[in-house]
Amino acid sequence: MIAINNESGICEGIINTLNIIYDTYESNLNKKIYIYNNFINNSKVIDELNNLGIEIIDDITLLTSDDILIINTYGVSYDILNYLKENKIEYIDTSCKKINNLKKEIFKKYKDDYEILIINNEYSEIINSWILDTGIIINDIDDLKNLEESKNKVLVGYDYFNDTNEIINYLKDNYHNVLIEKIILNCENHLELNELIEDNNITNKIIIAEEHENINNSFNNIASVIKYILESNLTKEDDINLIGSKNTTIKELCNYKYLISFLLYYKEIASKLRENQQDFNNKLRVDSDNELVNLVYDDISYLNQDGKYIRGVLIALGEYMTTCNNINYLDLAYAYELFQTSVLIHDDIIDNAKIRRGKDTIPRSICKKYLNKKRSQNYYDDTIRLANSIGICAGDYGFYLANKVIIDNYQNHKNFNKILDLYNDIVIKTIKGEIIDVYLPYLSKYNYKKVEEQDIIDIYHLKTSWYTIIGPMSLGYLLGENQISKELQDILNNIGILFQIKDDLLGIYGNTKVIGKQNTLDIEEFKQTLLYSYIMNTSYQKEFLKIYGKKNVSDNEVKRIKELLNESGAYEYVTNYLDDLYSLTINNIDSLELEEEYKDILKGLLIYILERNK
Repeated sequence: MIAINNESGICEGIINTLNIIYDTYESNLNKKIYIYNNFINNSKVIDELNNLGIEIIDDITLLTSDDILIINTYGVSYDILNYLKENKIEYIDTSCKKINNLKKEIFKKYKDDYEILIINNEYSEIINSWILDTGIIINDIDDLKNLEESKNKVLVGYDYFNDTNEIINYLKDNYHNVLIEKIILNCENHLELNELIEDNNITNKIIIAEEHENINNSFNNIASVIKYILESNLTKEDDINLIGSKNTTIKELCNYKYLISFLLYYKEIASKLRENQQDFNNKLRVDSDNELVNLVYDDISYLNQDGKYIRGVLIALGEYMTTCNNINYLDLAYAYELFQTSVLIHDDIIDNAKIRRGKDTIPRSICKKYLNKKRSQNYYDDTIRLANSIGICAGDYGFYLANKVIIDNYQNHKNFNKILDLYNDIVIKTIKGEIIDVYLPYLSKYNYKKVEEQDIIDIYHLKTSWYTIIGPMSLGYLLGENQISKELQDILNNIGILFQIKDDLLGIYGNTKVIGKQNTLDIEEFKQTLLYSYIMNTSYQKEFLKIYGKKNVSDNEVKRIKELLNESGAYEYVTNYLDDLYSLTINNIDSLELEEEYKDILKGLLIYILERNK
């Protein structure tokens, strides 16, 4: 279980308010959200709200009936409430029950003619103005010297003010003939970060804060958490405690919880696949009488390992979400990973790629073997043709080996026909996406077709969403003798599109050393992306095309491409598209009729996809 410790930063009432604000925002994307008066002194939270376009206002006359106002009624006068109702302005009350009850107690004392003493100015932020108008703010003992002698007194404050007892003792000593009472709000005062860290009863602490001198596993970014979780010995059976500092928002902690939920599941399944990959490859080998056939099998086996196994993991996840177990996924996951390797072999020929998974591609390894001495141009041309032809044969070989694995291992499964039919449908969809992806750059470059945004989305849907996300999860569902819902399939389609948009952004804006490839490749290949389709409808098109599609692009030209994408608004458009689709997808995941554990893993997958840097 992953527990979130909110003790170190924000009180429970404010956390609830923030949750309501975020939920309101995600379910009302077409409405403007406002907050009446500031409710928290946390600049990071306020910045986060401002980035979402949620404004804090103190003038309600600016509102219209199309807006939504977040309020705390304990800090709002009745006149304001009446104004909102009369003008039909939607408002959501996030008042803390404890403070509402405290307000009633104060009002009763006020009617009984008590003198109201408010400890510390901090209280002024959360109490109705009528209390402030009639009460007296007490900041130190000197403020107690000019009180009315005859009036009973009530002390109002939080339980964590250290000077409360000192004030009460002073009042008792100096005002003998009056009643001295107190109304104290018990906020179950939270521990400070240092205390949480030092608490030996809290196991597996993960501190989401600036690096902390008292503990090693404190993190200030998602990349470091991903690295830590994947390299740690933690499993999904372990209790993990997420602890946030005062500058950590509840939204951040929840996102870390979702991310870790996915990573722990991913790590468990991927390690099993990685551990048994070579055994699977060996089982596939059927020695041929012909040595050349064996060489091609060796090439496939060599490439069919060292992947990320994300698709195999999603097959397992589909089975897990339908049965709460992972029993039958292994061979189907291996078959799908072999299918992926085969697709990549063909992709490398299409893209003329030299490296795959840190190894030579099949065409490159053949060229290295035979192009080791100077011969005629015919020899060179024939060797290149041989290299690409063997690559095509190897890819075809892999496709049918994967098909055979499914038949051999699942022919007695209740859903065998559906599994085989779906697998072949995924292969067909992937090939359709590849056809569009290969055709579009040529047709666009030589003015046979104007590429529209929908053309790009079609590629994303077929080649990424189905091949990488929807297909594997749907196969897993069939393994669990279930059918994936249309609602979940739509969510997975969005996740796939988000995956590809992120890839396209990394292709140009990513760090070359981190992503493992030059950020010139997408430019030189004239890759069709949302960035491309947008800028082609702007006045920047002409200058953009002077570089985009050019071979041997220089660093300065890459820099200029980035500048053009920024100046034209293409980058902003695509990142906004990404953010909007992310918010919609998170909201749709929440609406699914699924166990919370599965929702957390799906959200974590989404966050992992968007936050990765390669």
